[in-house]
Amino acid sequence: MIYDLLEVFREAYEEKGDKLILDNYELKEGFYIKVKASGDIESYIVKRKNRELIFTDSVGGLNHTAYEWLKERDYYSSYLNSNKSFYDKKIHNVNYLSMFIKIESFISEDPKKLIKDDAIKYQYKHLCNYKKFSKPKEREILEAFKEQLQDRVRRKDIIKKYRWIRDNMEAMVTLAKEHEVKNYIKIFFDEPIERYQDESNIYYAIKIFNDISFSKKIEDEVFGLSDSNMGLNSKKPFLEQKTRREKAPFLIKKEDALLAKKFFDWLKFQKFMDKTPLSDEFFINRDFRDKDVIIDFDHIPLKINKLLEPIVIKNHLLITKGKVMIEDERIVYLNQLEDKIDEVLYNRQLKNNYYGEVYKKLDNRFASLIYSTRDAMVNYFKKYDDRGFYVVIKKYATYLAIEHLVRSRFLQAGLCLNLKFSLLEYKKEENVMDIREMQERLNDRLLDNDYEKLSSREYFYLCGQIARYLINQSEAHQKKGDMLEPYLRANGAKKLKRVIEMEYFRYKHAISINFVKFNNAMSLVMAYNGAEKLSLSENMDGFLVGALSDNIFYMKKEEV
Repeated sequence: MIYDLLEVFREAYEEKGDKLILDNYELKEGFYIKVKASGDIESYIVKRKNRELIFTDSVGGLNHTAYEWLKERDYYSSYLNSNKSFYDKKIHNVNYLSMFIKIESFISEDPKKLIKDDAIKYQYKHLCNYKKFSKPKEREILEAFKEQLQDRVRRKDIIKKYRWIRDNMEAMVTLAKEHEVKNYIKIFFDEPIERYQDESNIYYAIKIFNDISFSKKIEDEVFGLSDSNMGLNSKKPFLEQKTRREKAPFLIKKEDALLAKKFFDWLKFQKFMDKTPLSDEFFINRDFRDKDVIIDFDHIPLKINKLLEPIVIKNHLLITKGKVMIEDERIVYLNQLEDKIDEVLYNRQLKNNYYGEVYKKLDNRFASLIYSTRDAMVNYFKKYDDRGFYVVIKKYATYLAIEHLVRSRFLQAGLCLNLKFSLLEYKKEENVMDIREMQERLNDRLLDNDYEKLSSREYFYLCGQIARYLINQSEAHQKKGDMLEPYLRANGAKKLKRVIEMEYFRYKHAISINFVKFNNAMSLVMAYNGAEKLSLSENMDGFLVGALSDNIFYMKKEEV
């Protein structure tokens, strides 16, 4: 997967080089010092306010040129990760032209967080000749930099830079405290960017691979185990090829390992909402807690913005908002449909939870519905594959309507069913109930004392009508949706009859003995002997439509 992406990334990188990464690269919070050849300094402050990065000099002035100068050198000075620090984990830079240390390493009251007195000294000492890398494979790689490491001018310059750091670091810490800066102190010496790149290349040659013990030199090319999305090391041997002589699952060239590093550098600075930043042909989603982990990836051969035919969201349940009938709505674009699904089915909780933990944020039952359905939603709205979408709509939209209902969101539950029926009608997968016709037919039967056996669709619809009417007889100030739960828990037609019978005896004092329409409805329901499961979506849909649509027990014949 990664190497499919790398081929596309390589084309963009060959065109723009590191500018592709640096255009979105951002400095971290901290106190930034530029040391001139004379030893004088320029100081800058990076802070964040409401996620916005604010860069100023020490007196509050803006300086875009300085920011660009610093961020280039910052990029070429930063270590890959804490496990790949050059010497001490509290020192985060990897060349002698810079020094990155967190402020707390100098001022913390916890001795364990303080940097050792000689750490900076030994960092510079090892940067002189890289002798701390003593493994045969490390020394073999460093042979390519022999001339650079033995350069006496370079060595003298390292000593000069170290002495400046030694003599001035305490003053830099004091300045950072005075400006109330958090996070880092970062010092940069005023040298051409090419020198920063040359020094960083030595570090990358040693550290770019996951574990240098797997590295091999083949025909003057160095191959090794990628460090990108790879967790193989002596403490995590689970990816080893146990039955092969070569234990590493695969090896790549050093140049490809560097390209993979640059790809993830580029990726981590993309805006979080952009899932196709490289090309419309690829969908990429990464874990923002650990920015080099891709958690979803797919090739997209076809991009869809506009639907082939508009989807008409019809008001199947004849719902009114206030006293106004809700009008039908046309959906023309895919992102409109995504917004409608998010708003109506998921109460605006889908798009924010396409990935990651949901249980800690939402009710467990609702969270389970999101876990069960979100993959199909991502596949359709982000990857344009609708094969699972309509299956999920048919099976789970009913459960999502129930979720609204038990939380007393009656209007949204009705809109949820409207959306479900409209989508299945669009897909020609379901013969949607004509609710007006159902109301007219049942109303006529109840008024004319027609006791012909109910069809299953008529039965569940009429049960929903009766259930809602009985709830309305409650003297509770608010008629909450969870009052329907005894009906919803019924596992079949027979149990539903028993629930209706029990609830009828609870409220019969409020129902007139001469209410012919209701009495006939009860008789028809009690006479029904079918054994269908309420849990089947078509039966539950019929019950919910009955519970949510206009109630025939309040209608006069001419109103139906």
